[in-house]
Amino acid sequence: MAIISKINLLEQPEQHVLSIRTTIHFNDYPDTAKQAYGVIMEYAACNGLLLSGGPFVCYHNADLENLDVEMGFPVAKSVLGNDDITGYTIPVQKAVSGIFLGAYEDTDPMMFEIIQWIIEHGYEQQGKIFNYYLNDDSRNASELLTQIVVPIK
Repeated sequence: MAIISKINLLEQPEQHVLSIRTTIHFNDYPDTAKQAYGVIMEYAACNGLLLSGGPFVCYHNADLENLDVEMGFPVAKSVLGNDDITGYTIPVQKAVSGIFLGAYEDTDPMMFEIIQWIIEHGYEQQGKIFNYYLNDDSRNASELLTQIVVPIK
């Protein structure tokens, strides 16, 4: 639909997260994500933890046949996970970011613009791409907000 922010260079603060990382075929992403987010929310509730933000996905590669993907939530403090859930801290990192308005599956133009910005400004992508979902998917797809964050060096 629309790129609704300028592409910005930013420094992300340290972020504590609970996440599940797995390798999937890209077509399995919606079901895998829904299940992972549910498991993490249940774990947080059973352990008296409050999530400190909306869900995110981190793409560790771009191989759609064997997609290394991590789904999670930020939490306010460092916490341990369990067998399936990992609790860890993402360190402070320099990144390039933009916000997209529209369906999740339509965010590629924003991501490509961010990658182009990185190249044009002499930075190097660190390999990961984070999508932070800023509102919930019970809305119309045209109202969904996704912040795309690409760590750089």
